[in-house]
Amino acid sequence: MAEEVTGSEEDDLRALLGEGPVPFPAKVERGFKPWHRPRKQYVRDAQWSREIGMLASDLKLGGSEFRYLTLPGNDLLDIRYIAETVCSPLQVKLRYLGFNTAATSQDSEQPELKSSEFSVIRMDCIHSESEVYSADFRSVGQSRSPEWHRVKRDAPFHAINIDLCGGFAGVEKSNGVPNYFAALQAILQHQMHSDEDFLLFITTRMDDDSVKDTAKEALVQLAQQIHDDCTAYASDFAAVWGPQNNTSPIRVADVVDTGEVFMLGLTQWIISRGVELGLKASVRSFMTYRVAPGLGDDDIVSLAIRFRPDPVVRPDPHGLVKIINPPPTPAEKICAQSRTVPGRVNRRAKVDELLHTRADEFEKCIQASTKLLGAAGYDASLYRDWVMQEYGESKATQ
Repeated sequence: MAEEVTGSEEDDLRALLGEGPVPFPAKVERGFKPWHRPRKQYVRDAQWSREIGMLASDLKLGGSEFRYLTLPGNDLLDIRYIAETVCSPLQVKLRYLGFNTAATSQDSEQPELKSSEFSVIRMDCIHSESEVYSADFRSVGQSRSPEWHRVKRDAPFHAINIDLCGGFAGVEKSNGVPNYFAALQAILQHQMHSDEDFLLFITTRMDDDSVKDTAKEALVQLAQQIHDDCTAYASDFAAVWGPQNNTSPIRVADVVDTGEVFMLGLTQWIISRGVELGLKASVRSFMTYRVAPGLGDDDIVSLAIRFRPDPVVRPDPHGLVKIINPPPTPAEKICAQSRTVPGRVNRRAKVDELLHTRADEFEKCIQASTKLLGAAGYDASLYRDWVMQEYGESKATQ
């Protein structure tokens, strides 16, 4: 015979289990975010997916894995899209390492991120050891930090995607944390040990308010220095921005706009760091658009650079090593790798204008975004109306 439950025990059970069945909470409608606009899908497709697809094919990775370092949003949209458009068709496992501060248990957005991870990790083409790491990505720039060691464990990567809403060269938020330059330098140091090509993507604000004054001065100086030191670079610069009518030395910052000098300077810093670390850069593309309200210059750039190993031969200070066919000097390498950058910047894809004039591309981005967001848990049936409501019948692109 079952023992009778006393009132005290009932109270204990009630406190533990509650009064009875609890209904599921009402479905919370997830609103679309600025980065869900069609222009972001254009970057995903025409830059990220395209370059990653070509790299994976060139490296013949079929049946292997593609290692991907990223700063994903809570929806993991870049991971989903690369998995579906590149890895699944090529039968490649996508092994990603993401950095997202929402991964901490204290963050209110953690449930949303965990739900996305639960969904993504079960895709057939996702490697089971993939992970979104709970940390500030910039901390990778601190040598021997937990974040530095976490990157080292999975490095080298086939692609690094530093996709920011703010500025790569902006004012640091807090003391004691390295900046994005330090983080990227640390990653490139890890990539020194790669024996394969790899890709670097950076998406960043480039307006004056998003670039620290000291960083701006350094980037302008870098752009000016390569112009003055590399004849091939200066020739390409003159070809796209026109020869100057006076005989005075050309000041790059006076010829191009603020965004363009930022692109020139940042790319030059990346190329120079790569050369020092034994990496050869090939600048692939620039894409820009505007997020600030009203008319004005584009204020966000997405750039793509492909690297390949180019080991540095260090000179023997004792003069005992005999070198046949000495390699180019670092300055010669930097010049050769930089010569096409002005043309790439000048001929960049201006995504807002492109989608405004190309109805076919705009529609393609709408359809791809609808599918992608639907898979991420959004009400896909509302997406087109949201886009048209935000930008009107003019299809103002974004």
